[in-house]
Amino acid sequence: MPITKAPSLLMKKFLKNEIGNSKRVLDIGCGDGVMALYLISSLNCRVDGVDLDKGKIRRANEKFRKRTVKGLALCRFCDSKNIDEQFKNETFDAVLIIHALHHLADLSSILSKIKYILKVGGKIFIEEYRHNFGEKLDNCPRFSSNKIKSMLNTAGFRYLRDHKIHENFIMITAVKGGIK
Repeated sequence: MPITKAPSLLMKKFLKNEIGNSKRVLDIGCGDGVMALYLISSLNCRVDGVDLDKGKIRRANEKFRKRTVKGLALCRFCDSKNIDEQFKNETFDAVLIIHALHHLADLSSILSKIKYILKVGGKIFIEEYRHNFGEKLDNCPRFSSNKIKSMLNTAGFRYLRDHKIHENFIMITAVKGGIK
């Protein structure tokens, strides 16, 4: 379930420190665009959002039009498994997957495609529910921190660090290596 309310103060501080210099950000599982609005208004970057829920995409784009951020943000329907067909190689400085990893199928393939559209030196940020958080109410998988790190490593990312944003969530940052 993507974020549907404004980011917490701790998350805002994290985003400012980690994404502050990014010019273009991809928000996978963007929902109704709350994170994109925050990034545009506070960090002055361009945000592309993708989601499978057409109603949330419509609401997100309505928010952007009302706040005169047209051109700085756009949410579109896109299945993450086709993300490399939607965006060119090395398009993004940062990619966010906030509370959406558990909804993605074939993660190894998707992470490889994210690496393709991420610039060299670009970062991927994954925030996900801890594998032991709460009761399992759906058929969505839960991941341990080690499992996420392993998937990122297999896709060719270099793990940077874990972040303590909330006790019930894992937040991991990794970077695309290579020569700029």
